[in-house]
Amino acid sequence: MRMKKSVMTLLLTFAALACESNPAEVKKEPNEFPLRANWSATVAPATGTLRASTTIKEFLGSRLEATITVTGAAPNAAFQWRIFKGDCATTTTGSTTTPTGLALLATTASYPDITTSGGTGTVTPEIAGALDSLTAYSVRIRAAQTATNWNGLSPLACGNLQRS
Repeated sequence: MRMKKSVMTLLLTFAALACESNPAEVKKEPNEFPLRANWSATVAPATGTLRASTTIKEFLGSRLEATITVTGAAPNAAFQWRIFKGDCATTTTGSTTTPTGLALLATTASYPDITTSGGTGTVTPEIAGALDSLTAYSVRIRAAQTATNWNGLSPLACGNLQRS
Protein backbone atom coordinates (compact mmCIF):
# COMPACT_ATOMS: atom_id res chain seq x y z
CA MET A 1 0.00 0.00 0.00
CA ARG A 2 2.82 2.33 0.92
CA MET A 3 4.68 1.50 -2.32
CA LYS A 4 1.54 2.18 -4.34
CA LYS A 5 1.16 5.60 -2.68
CA SER A 6 4.82 6.48 -3.42
CA VAL A 7 4.44 5.51 -7.08
CA MET A 8 1.27 7.61 -7.38
CA THR A 9 3.03 10.61 -5.80
CA LEU A 10 5.94 10.20 -8.20
CA LEU A 11 3.62 9.99 -11.22
CA LEU A 12 1.72 13.09 -10.12
CA THR A 13 4.99 14.98 -9.69
CA PHE A 14 6.10 14.05 -13.21
CA ALA A 15 2.72 15.04 -14.62
CA ALA A 16 2.92 18.43 -12.88
CA LEU A 17 6.43 19.03 -14.22
CA ALA A 18 5.34 18.08 -17.73
CA CYS A 19 2.54 20.65 -17.58
CA GLU A 20 4.94 23.41 -16.55
CA SER A 21 7.06 22.89 -19.65
CA ASN A 22 4.03 22.82 -21.99
CA PRO A 23 4.22 25.84 -24.35
CA ALA A 24 0.42 26.12 -24.55
CA GLU A 25 -0.90 28.99 -22.49
CA VAL A 26 -4.19 30.70 -21.79
CA LYS A 27 -4.58 34.21 -23.20
CA LYS A 28 -6.76 36.37 -20.98
CA GLU A 29 -6.02 39.95 -22.06
CA PRO A 30 -6.92 41.26 -25.53
CA ASN A 31 -3.46 42.74 -26.08
CA GLU A 32 -1.92 39.26 -25.74
CA PHE A 33 -3.44 38.00 -29.01
CA PRO A 34 -1.19 38.04 -32.10
CA LEU A 35 -1.77 40.34 -35.07
CA ARG A 36 -3.68 38.55 -37.82
CA ALA A 37 -3.87 41.20 -40.57
CA ASN A 38 -3.63 44.89 -41.39
CA TRP A 39 -6.39 46.68 -43.30
CA SER A 40 -6.59 50.21 -44.69
CA ALA A 41 -8.90 52.46 -46.65
CA THR A 42 -8.58 55.84 -48.30
CA VAL A 43 -11.97 57.44 -47.84
CA ALA A 44 -12.88 59.83 -50.67
CA PRO A 45 -15.72 62.34 -50.77
CA ALA A 46 -18.95 61.56 -52.59
CA THR A 47 -19.43 65.34 -52.69
CA GLY A 48 -17.50 68.11 -50.96
CA THR A 49 -13.99 67.99 -49.50
CA LEU A 50 -14.32 65.50 -46.64
CA ARG A 51 -11.62 62.80 -46.75
CA ALA A 52 -10.36 60.22 -44.30
CA SER A 53 -7.71 57.58 -43.87
CA THR A 54 -8.46 54.41 -41.98
CA THR A 55 -6.09 51.76 -40.64
CA ILE A 56 -7.18 48.64 -38.83
CA LYS A 57 -5.13 46.06 -37.00
CA GLU A 58 -6.98 42.77 -36.78
CA PHE A 59 -6.00 40.47 -33.92
CA LEU A 60 -6.83 36.84 -33.30
CA GLY A 61 -9.56 36.68 -30.69
CA SER A 62 -11.96 38.84 -32.77
CA ARG A 63 -10.58 42.26 -31.89
CA LEU A 64 -9.95 45.20 -34.21
CA GLU A 65 -7.92 48.32 -33.38
CA ALA A 66 -9.09 51.04 -35.74
CA THR A 67 -7.75 54.52 -36.40
CA ILE A 68 -9.68 56.90 -38.60
CA THR A 69 -8.53 60.44 -39.35
CA VAL A 70 -10.86 62.91 -41.08
CA THR A 71 -9.49 65.89 -43.05
CA GLY A 72 -11.06 68.63 -45.15
CA ALA A 73 -13.95 69.16 -42.76
CA ALA A 74 -15.30 72.34 -41.22
CA PRO A 75 -13.90 73.21 -37.78
CA ASN A 76 -15.87 71.79 -34.84
CA ALA A 77 -17.90 69.46 -37.05
CA ALA A 78 -19.00 65.99 -35.96
CA PHE A 79 -19.26 62.87 -38.09
CA GLN A 80 -20.50 59.32 -37.70
CA TRP A 81 -18.56 56.53 -39.35
CA ARG A 82 -19.16 52.83 -39.75
CA ILE A 83 -17.61 49.75 -41.34
CA PHE A 84 -20.08 47.94 -43.57
CA LYS A 85 -19.95 44.62 -45.36
CA GLY A 86 -20.19 45.67 -48.99
CA ASP A 87 -17.96 47.96 -51.06
CA CYS A 88 -18.60 51.61 -51.96
CA ALA A 89 -20.47 50.58 -55.10
CA THR A 90 -23.11 48.81 -52.98
CA THR A 91 -26.22 51.00 -52.79
CA THR A 92 -28.76 48.70 -51.15
CA THR A 93 -29.15 47.54 -47.58
CA GLY A 94 -28.83 43.89 -46.71
CA SER A 95 -31.26 41.74 -44.79
CA THR A 96 -31.67 38.10 -43.92
CA THR A 97 -33.38 37.58 -47.29
CA THR A 98 -30.99 39.72 -49.37
CA PRO A 99 -27.49 39.17 -47.95
CA THR A 100 -25.77 41.06 -50.79
CA GLY A 101 -26.57 44.57 -49.51
CA LEU A 102 -24.83 46.65 -46.87
CA ALA A 103 -24.59 45.16 -43.38
CA LEU A 104 -23.06 46.88 -40.35
CA LEU A 105 -19.97 45.28 -38.80
CA ALA A 106 -20.37 45.16 -34.99
CA THR A 107 -22.78 47.48 -33.14
CA THR A 108 -23.31 51.22 -33.45
CA ALA A 109 -21.78 51.63 -29.97
CA SER A 110 -18.47 50.43 -31.46
CA TYR A 111 -18.12 53.63 -33.49
CA PRO A 112 -17.49 56.85 -31.56
CA ASP A 113 -18.28 60.08 -33.41
CA ILE A 114 -15.36 61.99 -34.92
CA THR A 115 -15.20 65.64 -33.87
CA THR A 116 -12.95 67.97 -35.82
CA SER A 117 -10.75 70.77 -34.59
CA GLY A 118 -9.37 72.96 -37.34
CA GLY A 119 -10.89 70.69 -39.96
CA THR A 120 -9.29 67.41 -38.79
CA GLY A 121 -10.24 64.79 -36.24
CA THR A 122 -9.16 61.30 -35.20
CA VAL A 123 -10.69 58.45 -33.22
CA THR A 124 -9.05 55.14 -32.26
CA PRO A 125 -11.67 52.67 -31.02
CA GLU A 126 -11.35 48.96 -30.37
CA ILE A 127 -14.07 46.98 -32.08
CA ALA A 128 -15.15 43.44 -31.25
CA GLY A 129 -15.28 41.46 -34.46
CA ALA A 130 -13.30 39.93 -37.27
CA LEU A 131 -12.96 40.71 -40.96
CA ASP A 132 -13.23 38.02 -43.61
CA SER A 133 -10.57 38.36 -46.32
CA LEU A 134 -13.06 37.05 -48.91
CA THR A 135 -15.66 39.74 -48.12
CA ALA A 136 -15.72 43.34 -49.36
CA TYR A 137 -15.92 46.05 -46.68
CA SER A 138 -16.27 49.81 -46.84
CA VAL A 139 -15.75 52.67 -44.40
CA ARG A 140 -18.59 55.20 -44.71
CA ILE A 141 -18.92 58.64 -43.13
CA ARG A 142 -21.91 60.92 -42.66
CA ALA A 143 -22.62 64.06 -40.67
CA ALA A 144 -23.39 63.25 -37.02
CA GLN A 145 -27.06 62.85 -36.26
CA THR A 146 -29.17 62.03 -33.25
CA ALA A 147 -30.15 58.71 -34.81
CA THR A 148 -27.30 56.23 -34.69
CA ASN A 149 -28.97 53.41 -36.64
CA TRP A 150 -27.58 54.34 -40.06
CA ASN A 151 -27.96 51.86 -42.92
CA GLY A 152 -24.89 53.15 -44.78
CA LEU A 153 -26.71 54.72 -47.70
CA SER A 154 -25.89 58.24 -48.99
CA PRO A 155 -22.50 58.71 -47.28
CA LEU A 156 -20.56 61.98 -47.45
CA ALA A 157 -17.43 59.89 -48.09
CA CYS A 158 -16.62 56.23 -48.66
CA GLY A 159 -13.54 54.04 -49.01
CA ASN A 160 -13.06 50.32 -49.62
CA LEU A 161 -11.05 48.41 -47.01
CA GLN A 162 -8.05 46.54 -48.38
CA ARG A 163 -6.13 43.83 -46.56
CA SER A 164 -2.38 44.20 -46.64
